[in-house]
Amino acid sequence: MTWIRLDSSREGLAAFPDGYTVVGTDQLGDVLAADASGKVWHFPHDTSRVPWQDRWPAFDTMELLHEHVAFQSNFEPPAHDEDLPALQARKQAIQRFVKGRRGAPFTRRAAQSALESLREEIEDKRFHASKKGRALAECQALGQRCEQTLRDAGSSAAWICRSAAPDGSVLAVMGAFEPPWTEQRVTGLLTPLLAKRKLVCKKNPN
Repeated sequence: MTWIRLDSSREGLAAFPDGYTVVGTDQLGDVLAADASGKVWHFPHDTSRVPWQDRWPAFDTMELLHEHVAFQSNFEPPAHDEDLPALQARKQAIQRFVKGRRGAPFTRRAAQSALESLREEIEDKRFHASKKGRALAECQALGQRCEQTLRDAGSSAAWICRSAAPDGSVLAVMGAFEPPWTEQRVTGLLTPLLAKRKLVCKKNPN
C-alpha cells in the first residue's frame, strides 16, 4: 500500500459516496479521495461491511499527497544489486522525508515498512562483507565443490554439503553413507579440500 497512482476516475467504484473527489488508488486497489476541505482519505476497496463505510486518514492536504507520489520510488523494496552505500543513503533520505509529517499517516506507514526492509538488507550486507560472512560464503562454496567431488568420484548417492557453524569453520556432509561410500571413504576424499575447516558426517535417517 505504499505506491499511489494518481487517477480521478470513478469507473468501477459503484456507490462510492458523494462529497469526495477520487484522486488515486494504491497498489492494492484501495481508493484515495479528498473531502471538501482537501483532506485525503484512504478507502479500502475490499471489505465485508457496507461498501466504502470504512475510511482512514491518509493526507491532511493534497500537497502532502503529491509530495508522497514524487518521493514514493524510495519506498520500493531493496534491489538485489543495490550496494550498502546506496541502501544507507536511501534509508537516510526516507528518515529525512518522513520527519515531522504527522499530517501524512499514509506516508508514515509506507516509510515504516520501507525502513524495516532496508534495515534487514543493510544488516545482511554488512554481515556478508564481514570476516565471518566471507568465511561462511566460502564454506558454502566449498560445500558445492565437495558435492561435485563426490559425483566426479563415481558416487550416485544424494549428498548435501553445508556449513554447520555460523562462522563457516565446520562443513557437514549429509548422506546415507552406505558401502562402498562409508564415512571413512567420504572423509578421506574430502578432507584434503578443507584446509583448516572441520568435517562432520551426518547420516540421513532411513
